[in-house]
Amino acid sequence: MRSLRERLGVAIGVTAVLSVFLTGIVAIGLLRRYSESTARSDLAKVARAIAAEDPDTVGTTVTLPLIRRVLAINGDQAAIVTRNGAVLGNAASIVDGINLQPLIAGQEISGTTRTDAGNVVYVGVPISLPRRPAVTGVVLTRPVAAARGLLGPLVFRIAVAALIALAVAIAVAAVLAKRLTRPVHDVSEAAARISKGDLSQRVPISEDEELATLGIAFNDMASALAESQRREREFLASVSHELRTPITAIRGYAEAIEDGAVKDAAGHAEAVGVIRSEADRLEHMVQDVMDLARVGSAEFHLDVRQVDLTETLREAVATHQNEAGDARVKLRADLPEQLVVESDPHRVRQVVSNLVQNALRVTGAGGAIRVAARAEGSAVVIEVSDTGPGIDPGDLPNVFERSYLWRASKGTRPVGTGLGLAIVRELVSALGGRVTVESEVGRGSTFRIVLPARAPEQTKHA
Repeated sequence: MRSLRERLGVAIGVTAVLSVFLTGIVAIGLLRRYSESTARSDLAKVARAIAAEDPDTVGTTVTLPLIRRVLAINGDQAAIVTRNGAVLGNAASIVDGINLQPLIAGQEISGTTRTDAGNVVYVGVPISLPRRPAVTGVVLTRPVAAARGLLGPLVFRIAVAALIALAVAIAVAAVLAKRLTRPVHDVSEAAARISKGDLSQRVPISEDEELATLGIAFNDMASALAESQRREREFLASVSHELRTPITAIRGYAEAIEDGAVKDAAGHAEAVGVIRSEADRLEHMVQDVMDLARVGSAEFHLDVRQVDLTETLREAVATHQNEAGDARVKLRADLPEQLVVESDPHRVRQVVSNLVQNALRVTGAGGAIRVAARAEGSAVVIEVSDTGPGIDPGDLPNVFERSYLWRASKGTRPVGTGLGLAIVRELVSALGGRVTVESEVGRGSTFRIVLPARAPEQTKHA
């Protein structure tokens, strides 16, 4: 398997080679055209000079042999054209294949014609010789090969420059490929170390915007993984600690019953009551952990349908009325007659029940808990308020983290498994809503849930 660096270097190098090659082809083609144009221009100047000589002089001194000797210096040839179309001179065989009628009519002619020996550039200029009235024009020719041969040194220089440019391009391609792939290589190596458990890995940020975005995203991911692992460890530690208490109580009373230390009916009833209470506590904790594990997984499903939220909330409140009565806490519902939404009534009830349970746990005798709901535009708002001790301002941003309040309380406030608020946040998010909290120390807290009145498509099919 070839590396990205090799493929990128080869791609850039091949592109450079093709660019230089195509540029050379185009340059040579342009030079060839330029050489032919230059040859025609040179021939035209010579021909016009001959035609511009004094007619008396030309008539006596300018003869075809003289013109031949002058042109032979550059390898050119010449021919004289008469009014009847006859051609005389060493270029006669070439000129015979040219349309001479415009020249006989007094017009200049120029172009390129093909011969057995190759292409030839020609120029014809009308000429007037009083002593030779039959002569109507002169035609000068030059082989294209000879014209192009003059460009040999220039073509050589272009070729050398192209080779130098190619070498520089290949070197730049290698350096550029190394620079572009280095951040990717760093990310790959760091990812390999992270996969082995080293979550401290970070990559340097490149100066290039796209590669910098990759590095920042990777570092953010690594930080999130490290934070997630830290929270997971704290969560496991807190759950383990929380499990240890009921298990110890159950084991202690079970051993007391087994050893016969509990003999009277009152002691037996107390032991059974503690065991049952602690078993219920264990069951509740296990259920909380399972709920957290299911939310967001393939096993988690929502039963979204049209539901009267008022009825759902009344049922949730009614479930906790006896518990509130035992705690001497006033639990009331402040609900509209009807509040129809699209949602999962079971999950909504679970969210409200968790919040009411938390409120009952922290609200002392004589306190009050209020469950309210109302419509706000295209959403519904559910509020669960209590008159408990409130939450410290520094703890508010983290109250929905797993076991955060359990750790922060350090036994100073009644806290359950520490998972209830985390479950609330996950369930509300799954329903397409959001949950916030407002609290004032000594005056209580208000948890506010905002749910869409109409469930989004992804929630409907969750």
